[in-house]
Amino acid sequence: MLATAASCLVVAIVLQAALAPRLSYPPSQKGDVVDDYFGTRVADPYRWMEDLDSKDVAEWVAAQNQVTSSYLATLPLRAHFERRIAALWDYPKVTLPVKEGGRYFYQKNSGLERQAPLYVRDTLNAPARVVLDPNQLSPDGSVSLTQWEPSRDGRLVAYALSEGGADWRTVRVRRVDEGTDLADEVRRVRFSAIAWTNDGRGFFYSRYPEPPKGKVLEAALANHALYYHRVGTAQAADTLVYARPDLPTWFLGGAVTEDGRYLIVSLARGAENTNRLYYADLGDPAAPNVGAVVTPLVEQDGAEFAVFGNAGPVLYLRTDRDAPNRAVVALDVRHPERARWRTVVAETRDAIESVLFVGNRIVIQYLADVQSRVSTFGVDGTPLGEVALPGTGTIAGLGGRQDDGELFYAFSSPLFPTTVFSYDLASKTPRPFEVARPAVDVDLYETRALFAPSKDGTRVPLFLTWRKGMALDGSHPTMLYGYGGFSVSMLPTYRTDVPAWLEQGGIWV
Repeated sequence: MLATAASCLVVAIVLQAALAPRLSYPPSQKGDVVDDYFGTRVADPYRWMEDLDSKDVAEWVAAQNQVTSSYLATLPLRAHFERRIAALWDYPKVTLPVKEGGRYFYQKNSGLERQAPLYVRDTLNAPARVVLDPNQLSPDGSVSLTQWEPSRDGRLVAYALSEGGADWRTVRVRRVDEGTDLADEVRRVRFSAIAWTNDGRGFFYSRYPEPPKGKVLEAALANHALYYHRVGTAQAADTLVYARPDLPTWFLGGAVTEDGRYLIVSLARGAENTNRLYYADLGDPAAPNVGAVVTPLVEQDGAEFAVFGNAGPVLYLRTDRDAPNRAVVALDVRHPERARWRTVVAETRDAIESVLFVGNRIVIQYLADVQSRVSTFGVDGTPLGEVALPGTGTIAGLGGRQDDGELFYAFSSPLFPTTVFSYDLASKTPRPFEVARPAVDVDLYETRALFAPSKDGTRVPLFLTWRKGMALDGSHPTMLYGYGGFSVSMLPTYRTDVPAWLEQGGIWV
């Protein structure tokens, strides 16, 4: 069946290429740059394109775009798809709630808003009110809300803004009840979490040194460092918590355990899913010592060590050390020697995707043939049962607190719009946080899970979605989409634009 779909796609591409008008691309100027690498001369005629602020580069991009736009404007179904996809996007969508201070913080897009405003509810069923509407930040939408984190008492929220889609962020602090900002402004933040201390007086974050003027986008990323910002003070007074000048290109990140006792520091080389692990004992959570000494726990490279919770000095980690599909282990910070680690949930055939502590249970999302399942365990690893999901599909996110038995999960499948559920672990009862209702009758279609053999014989999972009753005879246009870099799988989720393709008799793989 996959061969049929692939053949259909190839035929469609060949026919389209044969029928398409011949495109005339504007010429690309060649420069005379030649580099000498130890006696070997290497020409680089397009080096001039690396000058992002160049007038020549801007004009070249505009000319190339004009060719593309002119061609796309001739496609007969383009206007139809533009209208239909806009209609399919026009329904409310929410993110997983974050619960702090008894309040629920989440983002919600009413339909076609450029950005989703940040809301808060005082209880699960209380009316929502807006904390921050990023659509009001700039007339053209060039300033975006990229990150936010409420303080542990739910009174303040630190939020990060990005200009023009850049990774550089500026963090500000807002009073939740008043809807007004404090004077705080934390700049040069990039690749960073926002980790509040339990006293609500400040947060840890990671930043780079100030880049050269006019070189924000091109500046080399070096000397990432972890700082603590105390609310109400200038950034110049922030405390340097941890830095590694001996590893200038590595990334540093910080997180605070839910009980407020420990700062967890992660040091990573880059996009690889490996890290070193450190911690600092902050002492009394009501008066944390943010300058506490950062102590190594794991300084070996080559594996993942992701802390997701603790019970006093015992940290619980997700790791692929000696377990390619990952396992859950526990280590005592007082005795961090590898020989004293304890396996809590052993590796299985199904890969562990995410783990968290909710209601003093360990909740694990597994991936089985690219489909999600969720299991719960006691802190000692005793199995406590599965979390019932709405069907075969994907968990798009898990959330909850260690001291609260309320689990949140977002579920999706090719024919199930991403929906956030509140799940009571004690009664095992789910209910939608908000129901997602796009303008499409998904009952007209079906999805089938299949496998295709790869060249080396590996059975690769795939998912076919099409209109019920339609003959799979190779006569229908088919879109195949896949990805596999960085250990990332393409999971069977709902895509808002796909129904527009299905309605035209297309098949989605």
